[in-house]
Amino acid sequence: MQTENKDEMREKILEAALKRFTHYGAAKTTMNEIADDLHCSKASLYYYFPDKNAMHLAALEKIGEAYFQEMEKESRHVKSASKALQRIIEIREVFVKKFCRLEIFKLMRNGSDLLQEEMIKAKKREVALHAAIIKAGVAAGEFKVKHIDQTAELLVQCMMGLRFSVPDHVRQDMELDDELFAKVIEKQKQLLEIFIKGIKA
Repeated sequence: MQTENKDEMREKILEAALKRFTHYGAAKTTMNEIADDLHCSKASLYYYFPDKNAMHLAALEKIGEAYFQEMEKESRHVKSASKALQRIIEIREVFVKKFCRLEIFKLMRNGSDLLQEEMIKAKKREVALHAAIIKAGVAAGEFKVKHIDQTAELLVQCMMGLRFSVPDHVRQDMELDDELFAKVIEKQKQLLEIFIKGIKA
């Protein structure tokens, strides 16, 4: 029972942190503000998270899990592989717009080894779900692909590459504003259209 209460309190803290992070940005949010929102002491927060960076990382993990679950739903119920791949971009667009103030690149600059490990896992997971969609497309006769895993990895790498190559110059903070993000999404959609034509059966 006590474990459940601890888990519940941790979730409440993360929910409160996410509200603040998504509205004001993680950098402008203080532990005092989160504690005030929850009507608890700052010490209570430190019982669950050693510092704000750890809370920030946990918030990113929570959002990341929801993001992947949404995408994996698409990879499990494929009627049209082409449409499923397009839907992945739409899911990405919704999540990034909603959680763009989470400042993931700020954490990356801070040199968190744990975050780097999580990023590697996330990339592998994204490649796997793209591979599942492409495999379903091959099985349905929609796609003609010999090396499914390599093709999925190439697609994910190209999509990620646009994130860094679309801006005219690489800014130090690496966070995208709405206008740049819209350009990246548009380029991703164009790339996917070309990619799908290339693997159509």
